[in-house]
Amino acid sequence: MGKDLKWEGQFIAKKVDRKTEEALRICAADLQRKSAEQAPVDTGDLRANCNVSKLTKRKGKASIRVGYNLPYAIVQHESLHFNHPKGGKAKYLEDPYKENYETYKRIIAKGISEALK
Repeated sequence: MGKDLKWEGQFIAKKVDRKTEEALRICAADLQRKSAEQAPVDTGDLRANCNVSKLTKRKGKASIRVGYNLPYAIVQHESLHFNHPKGGKAKYLEDPYKENYETYKRIIAKGISEALK
């Protein structure tokens, strides 16, 4: 009588990749929403400009970029002395990222954990 132990590493690795990618997309969408809510408002163009890149894989690492590409986005983000009478604030991308970093780590870890079940 005996039991066979079988390693299915390739299957598990693919499942972990899929779950990690799903988790990254969830985190990116959340950061996009939270950042846009904090972006300064004048015409609304900046809030509408927050975008999420396609998932990329490089050297075994998956990533998604959340950001803005308007010429004045970085100035608005970094200028702490600007007044925003119509709403919003500086550090509109950095602050929600920092505030939610631990949550994003847990979401990704949960995805990996689910893949290993």
